[in-house]
This record gives sequence, C-alpha cells and structure tokens, in this order.
Amino acid sequence: MNYALLIYGDDSEWVGLPHDERMALRADEMPQWTSLMEELSKADPNVTGKELDGRHTAKVVRVRDGERIVTDGPFAETKEILGGVFLTDLPDLDEAIRLASLIPSARHGAIEIRPVLQ
Repeated sequence: MNYALLIYGDDSEWVGLPHDERMALRADEMPQWTSLMEELSKADPNVTGKELDGRHTAKVVRVRDGERIVTDGPFAETKEILGGVFLTDLPDLDEAIRLASLIPSARHGAIEIRPVLQ
C-alpha cells in the first residue's frame, strides 16, 4: 500500500531565529533524520521525501465565480503547517504508524498518514 506521511509542525519560533541558530538546531537534529532515512529505506528502498520551504514563500490559489484569486499563505486557523512529506510503499498501516513515530518532527508536531489512491 502506498502511503503519504505528511509532516506538520509550528514553524513560528523557527522563522524568528537567526540563521546561525537555525543551522545549529538543524545540525543537532540531523543524526535523527539520518537514522530515520535508514529505517525508511529498509522498509521501502524507493521512499521519497521532501522538506517544504516556509509558509512565507507559499501562495494559495482559488477560483471563485471564474476569477482566479492568489493570496499569500497559508493562513489557517491552526499554528501547524505542512512542512514536508514522505511517499512510501509499505505492507500495512501498522508499519506506516511505526515509521511515522520515528520522524523527529513527531516529537513537537504531528505526522498524518494518508493512503495514496492508485
């Protein structure tokens, strides 16, 4: 079964940090991400994953009454935003849950697991 593991978190504190502090935090967390990638690759050698740029670079497009409306965003009611995604082929939901719990962002954010329709 193909699953999307959607990584949500609150980036408000991260955005306000100076570049040097962000890089230091990233370096401290990198061994956890490396370990995760090794585990994901064992489960699915073809796993793909991407980190998304911050919400300040995002645009939201809507079409209302035939008119295209483009706004900065997202500006949802929640503080948590989509920050990245893994696409993987796993044997079952239990394995998806196990792997999602290994994602470092699960400690301060949330991981949404969604089956990918074929």
